[in-house]
Amino acid sequence: MTSDYMRIDVLGVGEAFDPNLENSSVVVTADGYRLLIDCGATVAGQLMGKFPDPDAIDAIYFTHMHPDHIFGLVPVMLNWRDDGRSKPLQILCSPQLRTHLEKLMELGFTGLGSAWPFEISWHSIAETETIGPFECKFARSDHSVQNHAILLRFANKGFAYSGDGNVTADTAALFTGADLVFQETYLPKHDPQHAAHCDLETVMQLASDMPGARFWLYHIKRDARAEMAKIIQANEQVRMAVPGEVIEIR
Repeated sequence: MTSDYMRIDVLGVGEAFDPNLENSSVVVTADGYRLLIDCGATVAGQLMGKFPDPDAIDAIYFTHMHPDHIFGLVPVMLNWRDDGRSKPLQILCSPQLRTHLEKLMELGFTGLGSAWPFEISWHSIAETETIGPFECKFARSDHSVQNHAILLRFANKGFAYSGDGNVTADTAALFTGADLVFQETYLPKHDPQHAAHCDLETVMQLASDMPGARFWLYHIKRDARAEMAKIIQANEQVRMAVPGEVIEIR
């Protein structure tokens, strides 16, 4: 049975070092196909609790190479191996990031066997326009390392996930194809010391320019969450993402 909507399971919404919130990560589902976006150091337990079947996740997309976005990969893969995963795993990322992920997987698997027991299929974002049932596009943000936001389209609906980094003309254009945008929003106002992250003032301007889209904020600096929540408390278009929530884009 086919579906005509996208489901977003929010695993984590925290910034890199938040002691109370897991690293930012979501699972996007359409037509029974599940794409995990980012898998940071504190994500594995949430993923295993929500999706215990080792074959539940079809593919993973990584926005960039920082630990709070990639360091959960090996624990998740080892859990899948031990639980008997048989389904091939598709990994989608930039060519540069693939090199780092392969090193990470080699280090993490040391002493535990000679090879992964399930097939791994790599997909370069430069050569990928679809994955599973999704049409996908990418755009580079302004971050301290290469970070690519992703737009997923299915059944005439769109979901965008920014990864880290400030908004660029390219990511803003990408977001015009989305009904819902998950945007990394580190601080309430722009701070030159954190210029490689987005801020609420920028998001509010984006929302004003895109009245048909909703903006869910995540990766918020842990001591800025209360201030940001107060600023947007009456805003129906912009709000903070909640860990564990399920969103349907119909």
